[in-house]
Amino acid sequence: MLGLGGGSISTYLARFLPDAAITTIEVDPGVLTAAKTFFGLCATERVRYIAGDGRVFLNRNRAVYDLILLDAYRGGYVPAHLLTREFYELIKQRLAPGGAAAFNVHDGSKLYASTVKTLATVFPSFDLHPTGLGEVIAVATAASVLDRKGLEHRASALQEHYRFRFPLPQMIERRMEQPQSDAVGGIIITDDFAPTDVYNAMTTDARRRH
Repeated sequence: MLGLGGGSISTYLARFLPDAAITTIEVDPGVLTAAKTFFGLCATERVRYIAGDGRVFLNRNRAVYDLILLDAYRGGYVPAHLLTREFYELIKQRLAPGGAAAFNVHDGSKLYASTVKTLATVFPSFDLHPTGLGEVIAVATAASVLDRKGLEHRASALQEHYRFRFPLPQMIERRMEQPQSDAVGGIIITDDFAPTDVYNAMTTDARRRH
């Protein structure tokens, strides 16, 4: 996981996936200290917290992962070097066979449309799951995803096994059927061309204009 925040997501996953090994990378050591001091964050043999830049970590570390989560924010927005085609290609290289990556993306701006479009150039398939709270979770894989019935069956089986607090079948109901259509107006973001601050200010949704 890239980005810690208060540590709620890593703590949640560690609790409901007792066999999972979890590594969280946080660029700000102060955030790690605050989470340990005020939120009871505690490293274990299978749960690690590392101070550093997520992209640098993935460049230097050749391990592959079943799941990579990107929830890294600075000043409320994802840093530009974690939004480019080259970064997404790095993410893809670090996925184990059958693995997936999930990205937390603010919607309603040209940056959102550009993020979706950039993801589409790297991953052969991905789903978008709107939260209804101004953010969308993009789930990308290096292989084709299951059809809706297959996803519903898999979600129900996993929910039955792990008893997640937030039921997976309900999340599947929010899945957008044609995510690529949401990339209208977007531009591919690269290491050489990443005007993310400008794109974030360019609204594509009336909700952000008021």
